Amino acid sequence: MFLKMIGISLIMCTTFLGGGMAADKIKVQYEQLKYLQKLICRLRSEIRYAKSYLGEAFYQIGMAEKSPYREWLLGMSEQMEEKKGGRFLEIWEEQTKKNLHNSGLSKETLVRLMDFGGQLGGTDVEMQVKALELYQEEIELSMEEIREEMRTKMRLCHCLGIMSGIFVIILLL
Repeated sequence: MFLKMIGISLIMCTTFLGGGMAADKIKVQYEQLKYLQKLICRLRSEIRYAKSYLGEAFYQIGMAEKSPYREWLLGMSEQMEEKKGGRFLEIWEEQTKKNLHNSGLSKETLVRLMDFGGQLGGTDVEMQVKALELYQEEIELSMEEIREEMRTKMRLCHCLGIMSGIFVIILLL
């Protein structure tokens, strides 16, 4: 009887923690999207007001950011300075895949971010600023969608964790 109670406790703890981890993943996606929005805002300001070209702007922002965004921005800056890696879009996509795949951003957000790179490279300053502003608005819309669903999804993850634990316990008894 004592071993059954320990087993039940372990199953409940495990499934509850699993539900909590799934809920945390949703929260991390939102926080990473918020951080990306801040980076895009800094990039827009660096281009507009400091009149920096992209490689220099990536370097300036990258020096002050946390990992993996630091590696992403500095990697793009380095490749642009060395003039290797081909077109800007290729550099953008390569560095995004290489450095941001484990950042906590959703796959959909990463695909949109890679597509966004095609709007930056070959345009003048005003077009780059406009593209950055449009992408910021797109991020804001994504954040609103996530914010609306976040509370419900997080509660659902917690409930599913508990319910799956109860289900497993019933099956084992």
